[in-house]
Amino acid sequence: MSTGRKIIGHLSFILQPLLKTLRDEGGSIIDKYRQFPTAYTALIYLFVSMAFCYYPMVNHWLPGFIMMSLPLAIPCGLAACIFLFYKQQKMIATAGIIWVLFAFVVVKRLVGTQDGYKDLSLSQAQTLNVLSFNSETFPAHGKNGIDASLLKADIACFQEYSPNAQIEQQYTDKLQKLTCFDKNREIGLALFSRYPIVNQYSRIWDRVKAPNINGFLCADIAYGADTIRVVNVHLWSMGVRTNQAMDALKAGQVGRFSLELLDTFQRMKEGFERRNEQLQEVESYVAGSRYPVIICGDFNETPISYSYGKLSQNFRNAFEEAGQGLGFTLNRHPYCVRIDQQFFSADWHIKTCQTLSGISFSDHFPVLAQYVLKKSLTIPTDVLAQNQPNRHAAD
Repeated sequence: MSTGRKIIGHLSFILQPLLKTLRDEGGSIIDKYRQFPTAYTALIYLFVSMAFCYYPMVNHWLPGFIMMSLPLAIPCGLAACIFLFYKQQKMIATAGIIWVLFAFVVVKRLVGTQDGYKDLSLSQAQTLNVLSFNSETFPAHGKNGIDASLLKADIACFQEYSPNAQIEQQYTDKLQKLTCFDKNREIGLALFSRYPIVNQYSRIWDRVKAPNINGFLCADIAYGADTIRVVNVHLWSMGVRTNQAMDALKAGQVGRFSLELLDTFQRMKEGFERRNEQLQEVESYVAGSRYPVIICGDFNETPISYSYGKLSQNFRNAFEEAGQGLGFTLNRHPYCVRIDQQFFSADWHIKTCQTLSGISFSDHFPVLAQYVLKKSLTIPTDVLAQNQPNRHAAD
């Protein structure tokens, strides 16, 4: 994110004289707006949507929809700039081009650069493998059973997890918060670790007339000569199924299609509201943490969202820093989204991050990242943390 901030700083320096000109010619700008309302509106909308994505200062459901529309706002803003250049409105058109460049700094969140860290000293450093996976459920044992070794890591965070002995026997410590999904099955959150869990906190959020599967697990884990904090989150699930609306449209059922769109809007609105509240609670466990932090899970929002933007102010995204391509994690309609994330504090180097699209039995794909604790490059890692606190759980 440091590169992005440098770009923002340079662009801000360039933009200052333009802003001064806008202030000096305020009356003229209003007249020009009346002359070209569509183009000016497109640029204003581009500015607002980009500003919310980069600095989500408003905790409300409406910015959630505005941020989500940024990929559409960019080409509209660019088209407005071209039109205004054609109409000899060079000052506003130039300002618009600069804001388009601002927006691409945010859009970078959608694409993994696979940069990671090229420092050769990391090649021999102890690596922490962290897996995050909304597993939904597991296939039956036997012929169609899963290969549990594919889901083995140093720390594994599951959402919508159902108890599975094959998975659990690969780890020494575990933390679970499950609820009765139906009379035959429990489902919820699980965090498994090859290292000792020395402290833990958990919370499951209540839902009316729906299974209580959303919440977070916070585990302090003895890792080498230090203690790290890993948070497994599953933010509010909307239950949106876009395929139902598309099926209605293909069948020519306009009325049903309209109802499906309205239902989708209501679910998304509620989701934005709930996730904003839930993220504030999660942040209270990691803000100012004295331990190195990793936050992972199913955020149920794309990288152009409130929760992503909020966490990006203090943490870095693993896939954005060390992933490759687009890394879509949803294995159903609309497919082309990345809603499963891993964030990490400045205490870590990130080596790699990848979406394991070959594991396809769930409606999500797992995300696996490799971290190197910066302290481990100078402090021996074969000594467990001293003075470990007693285990306890808090709901």
